[in-house]
Amino acid sequence: MAEARARARAGIDRWFAALEAIQREREARGGCPIGSLVGQLAERDPLARAALAEGFDRWARRLPDGLERMRTSGKLAANTDPNRLATATMGLLQGGLLLAQVRRDPDQLKIALDAARALLRTASH
Repeated sequence: MAEARARARAGIDRWFAALEAIQREREARGGCPIGSLVGQLAERDPLARAALAEGFDRWARRLPDGLERMRTSGKLAANTDPNRLATATMGLLQGGLLLAQVRRDPDQLKIALDAARALLRTASH
């Protein structure tokens, strides 16, 4: 069980590290492509907002699915709600991307992802 938990955490750490590396490579420019479009279109065009929501959901869907598998296999506490945990994680990620972009500081994303890691650890056994 501990080995499976370590593999799950390692996968999340690789994902987060890849996100951080992209921000460092881009010098914290661009933020989240979907998030940037949402800011430009969501309030003016309901069809664009719906399409962007679907795109974002498609991108983010793997997280709650993976957290559900972790909960089912006992790597997360049984009372963990994978959808709520995924939403909180994505909120931290998106906020970190936004702060990194506006401050041109990739460490802003790292701080947010460290908070997401801590949140995920609190749900782990």
